Amino acid sequence: MGKSIWVWLLLPFFIGCQAPVEERAGAQSDSIYMAAVTHERQQKDGAFAMSPNSPFRDVKEEFTGLKYYPVLTEYKVACRWDKSHSGDTFVFPDSKGQKRNFTLAGSFIFRMQNRECKIPAYFEDSAKTSFFIMFRDSTNTMETYQGGRYIGFRHAGGDDIMLDFNRAFNPYCHYNHNYACPVVPATHFIPVFIRAGERRYGVE
Repeated sequence: MGKSIWVWLLLPFFIGCQAPVEERAGAQSDSIYMAAVTHERQQKDGAFAMSPNSPFRDVKEEFTGLKYYPVLTEYKVACRWDKSHSGDTFVFPDSKGQKRNFTLAGSFIFRMQNRECKIPAYFEDSAKTSFFIMFRDSTNTMETYQGGRYIGFRHAGGDDIMLDFNRAFNPYCHYNHNYACPVVPATHFIPVFIRAGERRYGVE
């Protein structure tokens, strides 16, 4: 059985990255927010360089740090949470051909680059306090991983959602094909250039 993408839950950086963005963002100035995201990236690079769970552990090339877009507050967007069909179960394949079950939380609707955008969101835990988003966008292949990216975060409650694309990250299988990662459905496409978060590894 291939290694699972869910191994990243054990990495120390993940807990730091996934603190409730929407709960703390209002109290932060832009400079503090940008410094916090930058620090999270440094923590993640450090974990990838040293952790035995790193996807680069089995990769022969030297790990020199992930590639990121600059942190821009315009990619932290307020969303309307459409709970239609919340609780429905969907089955998607992973990169090893295995089936994964996902529980729909609904859809997050937001405006970006003068367009209304909509992306499905899934519950990541039985308590329904954590969300998992898989998305593709117009940067895929040339600038970002062609298979799409993920966002995961905890939510303290309420219908107001802040979706932070500066924290978008690549599946582990982008770095190491031994991992099994949920495949981002083609229907989860956001028709804009989301130049935020992690870039394709190796892009200068």
